[in-house]
Amino acid sequence: MLVVILFAGFTLVSRLGARTDLGLEDLAALRFGGGALALVPVFLKHGLAGLTLRQAAGLAFLGGLGFALFAYAGLFLAPAAHGAVLLHGTLPLFTFLIVVASTRGTAWRRGLPGVVLIGLGVALMASDSLSLTDARQLLGDACLLLASVCWSAYGVMAQRLKVPPLQAAAIVAMLSMLVFWPVYLPVTQAAGLFAASLDDLLLQTIYQGVLIGALSILVYTRAVVSLGATGTALFAASVPCATAIAAMPLLGEIPSMAAWAGVIVVSVGMVVAALGRRNRRATDSLRQA
Repeated sequence: MLVVILFAGFTLVSRLGARTDLGLEDLAALRFGGGALALVPVFLKHGLAGLTLRQAAGLAFLGGLGFALFAYAGLFLAPAAHGAVLLHGTLPLFTFLIVVASTRGTAWRRGLPGVVLIGLGVALMASDSLSLTDARQLLGDACLLLASVCWSAYGVMAQRLKVPPLQAAAIVAMLSMLVFWPVYLPVTQAAGLFAASLDDLLLQTIYQGVLIGALSILVYTRAVVSLGATGTALFAASVPCATAIAAMPLLGEIPSMAAWAGVIVVSVGMVVAALGRRNRRATDSLRQA
């Protein structure tokens, strides 16, 4: 449940940030800086937690730099409903594809109907952008999909490396900050941070820095350890609908009929995939008994 709340809130708060003096680079700076400050004691104690520098850099890019920069770019260009579906709604789809591409066996077939529905929902959202002939929104949709690929790959990688959740969160936050801030400061002089109002700065610092930059990575990685990458991705089934509904009063964004259809189809697809996974586990348990 906490994963769902954080994911839905991330989309809504980021869209709010797009309406302030903060740029996407400023949100990324707050995310990496706040997360690193919150987790620096963990990083100083455990370092890379036994990972090679290449493995740690992979985690940091997929769960930090790559995901965040693509996600913020997408959320600055596309509506919240698109963010909910194309960023979080596609997590089971891309996680499924990554797992299938990197493993052998036929167990994945049980999740195929749900994945097909998710793909259909994504196509409906894309048709919504195409019908508007809005190149800006299409670019945003593409960025959101790339962010989903990064986060899906992070979940699979974290599961296979078996890094303790708190240490994984510290690695992602610290390495992302060490790479991003030395580029961000000389280029922008943090102008967006100085121009923003105190209320906007506090909201984005707390949510992007502490709740997303530190807590969300910790919670998601812990869920991956317990449920696996695919199972955890399926928990986001309620994110698209929850975000689309909340965006109407908070952001004044009313989804089109195609967007609503995409939200509903993706949500149904995620539920179908989750039920297929549960039935497979039940069958496996009966066989073992």
